[in-house]
Amino acid sequence: MQNGIMRKSLKHKIMSKNEEKFDGMLLAMAQQHEGGVQELLDTIFSFLARKTDFYTGGGEGAAEKLVTSKFKKHEATALAKAASEKAERVEQEKRRKERLEKKKREEKAEEDKFNSESKIVELTDEQAAKLQEEIDSKKSVKESPAVPGPSGDNAENSKKEDDVEDEEEDEKEKNKLRPNSGNGADLPNYRWTQTLQDLEIYFCFKITNL
Repeated sequence: MQNGIMRKSLKHKIMSKNEEKFDGMLLAMAQQHEGGVQELLDTIFSFLARKTDFYTGGGEGAAEKLVTSKFKKHEATALAKAASEKAERVEQEKRRKERLEKKKREEKAEEDKFNSESKIVELTDEQAAKLQEEIDSKKSVKESPAVPGPSGDNAENSKKEDDVEDEEEDEKEKNKLRPNSGNGADLPNYRWTQTLQDLEIYFCFKITNL
């Protein structure tokens, strides 16, 4: 059975090849007929009438039967091919529409997801009041000092202690010598200045007449 199918397929290929071997010649003939297929057929049947016994050699009606049988044969082939190509186009269009519809559904789903995530929720008066309380509470926590300072009597006592410390520091400073412009000091009988390299001392003497 398999060998029979292979022989049939091979025979079909050979026949197809034989049919196509004249395509170049026939196309060249068709291109020279400005009247199209009708003029081409007219030329072929004229050739058969003039150069062959096509119409008379087979008896009465034989030529018409032969033409009709060949016409029906190739008509069936042409119609089957056209139907197959049409079905293929319909299937391709169907697949194209399905892909387009799928893409539209995916885009619609993405849009719905985005809208659901970004839409504004309307609050009731009670919810709005509660939300405002939370915002005010967070704001007051941010504005309060990080380290609580003294208040009341503690604040006053702390201020007095600071004043006492300042007065004690002023008393200590009174007994200290203030440096002069030469980073030294001025004393009653002498003065001195200094740098990182040098030290200079100036003495004051009282000169009396002998």
